[in-house]
Amino acid sequence: MIYLLLGITLLFIIYSEYSVGSILIRPNASGQLLFNFTSLFYFMINPFFTQTLWTWKTLDINYPFVLGFCSIIYYLV
Repeated sequence: MIYLLLGITLLFIIYSEYSVGSILIRPNASGQLLFNFTSLFYFMINPFFTQTLWTWKTLDINYPFVLGFCSIIYYLV
């Protein structure tokens, strides 16, 4: 189960970086691209605090929803 969660998380990070952009890899003040794990973390927990990512159009970038949905599918199969 832990491998499933890690795999889902990795795929979610890749997809959200592709879909939304500039969440994990952000340019700094000098224009260099750097990893910003703080930004990624707050993006992933944002649905727990705001309702912005709880619409039909944004459920694909809602980490708690994706994780819960995949876990339900895993246990049903």
